[in-house]
Amino acid sequence: MKIKIKAEFFDIFGAIAFLYIIILSIWSLNNNKLPQLANIILLLIGVVGLIVDLTIVTKTYLIKK
Repeated sequence: MKIKIKAEFFDIFGAIAFLYIIILSIWSLNNNKLPQLANIILLLIGVVGLIVDLTIVTKTYLIKK
């Protein structure tokens, strides 16, 4: 018996990782741990990545045709 895992399954972990990046960048913005431009870029990467991963997860697992 062979288990088949779709590639979209790993987008769930990607969404968790991007959420962590968002939290880390917000924390860093509040504590001035990195330059502000770096924090803003990190926050944008996190938000865009989270949107993309959640869109893929939603279309694959929640909205079935």
